[in-house]
Amino acid sequence: SSLNNLKIKNTNRLVFGNLNINTIYNKFEQLKHTINKNIDVLVVTETKLDSSFPSSQFFINGFARPFRRDRDKNGGDVMIFVGDDIPSKEVRINFVPSDIEGIFIEINIRKTKWLIVGCYHPPSPNDSYLFYNLGKALDSLNSTYKKFLLVGDFNSEDHETEIMMCIAK
Repeated sequence: SSLNNLKIKNTNRLVFGNLNINTIYNKFEQLKHTINKNIDVLVVTETKLDSSFPSSQFFINGFARPFRRDRDKNGGDVMIFVGDDIPSKEVRINFVPSDIEGIFIEINIRKTKWLIVGCYHPPSPNDSYLFYNLGKALDSLNSTYKKFLLVGDFNSEDHETEIMMCIAK
């Protein structure tokens, strides 16, 4: 597969992926087969889960327990899979509004701390609200993390802003 070829060509690098899955529970077996040993960190948006779906239901061999930010079965949500050989932990940021669907994950690679932000932005809320609050969070963590990656489905009408947020820093 093309993912396997990508991993082979980048054996000394991490491979990150992003997927808007639009309901994970009925596509999980296929996802599990696709990413197996091909991706190191995967951000999945629009998982459409709630607390009735235990994290153990989404275990992938070779990955740590997935990090989750659930809304409900009707929309949204973010899930991040990190290889079990990559030290990782969730970073709680208290001042990010609860209606922003995002997960902040710290990973440690070669003695460098990275902040991975997985985010889903529904099409209806204001883009500037999301980007303002994410920018504020990233600014507050600037002294802690020298590298970060902002990944997700932003449903932004201003695609230039979306690209700038992804490549900033």
